[in-house]
Amino acid sequence: MRRLLAAFLLIFLLSNVSFASPNEYEKLKIFAKVMAIIENNYVDNVSQTKLIDDAIKGMVNSLDPHSSYMTKEEYKELKITTTGKFGGLGMVVTMKDGILTVVSPIEDTPAYKSGIKAGDAIIKINGESTLGMTLEQAVKLLRGKPGTKVTITVLRKTEKKPFNLTITRAIIHVKSVKFKKYGNIGYVRITQFQSGTTKELKSALSKLGKIKGLVIDLRNDPGGLLREAIGVGDVFIKKGVIVSVRGRNKGDVQYFYARDDGSEPTYPMVVLINAGTASAAEIVSGCLKDHHRAIIMGIRSFGKGSVQSIIPLGDGSALRLTTARYYTPSGKSIQAVGIEPDIVVKQVKIVEENSNGYSLRESDLIHHLNNPQAKKLKKDGDFEKELKNDYQLLRAIELIKAEDLVCKTRQSQ
Repeated sequence: MRRLLAAFLLIFLLSNVSFASPNEYEKLKIFAKVMAIIENNYVDNVSQTKLIDDAIKGMVNSLDPHSSYMTKEEYKELKITTTGKFGGLGMVVTMKDGILTVVSPIEDTPAYKSGIKAGDAIIKINGESTLGMTLEQAVKLLRGKPGTKVTITVLRKTEKKPFNLTITRAIIHVKSVKFKKYGNIGYVRITQFQSGTTKELKSALSKLGKIKGLVIDLRNDPGGLLREAIGVGDVFIKKGVIVSVRGRNKGDVQYFYARDDGSEPTYPMVVLINAGTASAAEIVSGCLKDHHRAIIMGIRSFGKGSVQSIIPLGDGSALRLTTARYYTPSGKSIQAVGIEPDIVVKQVKIVEENSNGYSLRESDLIHHLNNPQAKKLKKDGDFEKELKNDYQLLRAIELIKAEDLVCKTRQSQ
């Protein structure tokens, strides 16, 4: 019976391979032979279905970190994550050199609040090693019923040894766009590109009102929907290519263009990026950089410039296959190189010079003359304190202020 199955498998494989060379046919014969040997001689009984599933997974996983074969159950899990509610930690992970690695924690989620950082390697989940796991298997272990706990073992470059984090799962609700004002400078944070992000951005810009400049914060933004990245780019670009998507064949190219609707803002802009800025967030960064519409500040981004297509298979399983690459308007591939900032600014902690909390000014002298024109001086408030805790944002706002001052100086000459 097992030999019959192996023979049937060989016939099926040969009938579904187009234009295979004699050597490739021989390899398929060896594949069927190895399967038959395992079934007849392996020390334990093995499932024929599992052997075939694992063989397919090994083949697909060898292509790149983002391509994968999903069994019927795994494909069902994927559809839950994109259409329904599920308990999770709130972070985007990938396989990097066979190691489960955090691309980015999502803001305001359990993972973010626990201190998970982009680049962290997760080497164990509830004591089980992630080495050799597929991405889908690892994600399934991380997810679970809201309110339950999961313990992950993290390896971080800045730490001497691995450490454990116990995180409580929760329903992940992500607010895509947040905004506020720093004086007359607008600040917009895009946490990820999901359905409605472009609409939320336009609403935020409208509520910010008249501003002299804008900081767009794409740090730790893991990306998301291509259409929303195109929509966000179109908000700021009057004309030209936003992004192109190119497949294996020369003719398999799609260009996505900006449309001039007359509402594009003209104020100066700075985009903040870091190693957790990935995929759709890199598309927006690359678009604004190539069109010289914004200054990119921070550190080099993640470098995910590939497109994955979900291809359902007949038995309920599916294939996630990398089918194309993203290119910036100037024709540069993002893949594995990311977006280089115009101004490199690493995140550092600001330490004030020790003045023992005391300084002497004219206003401190007894019987000093009053200035009737002087406005009441205000002490450092929340605005200043927040910027002191975020050096990259401080530099971005300072750059926009400097540009405004330079413009005023030139106008006065």
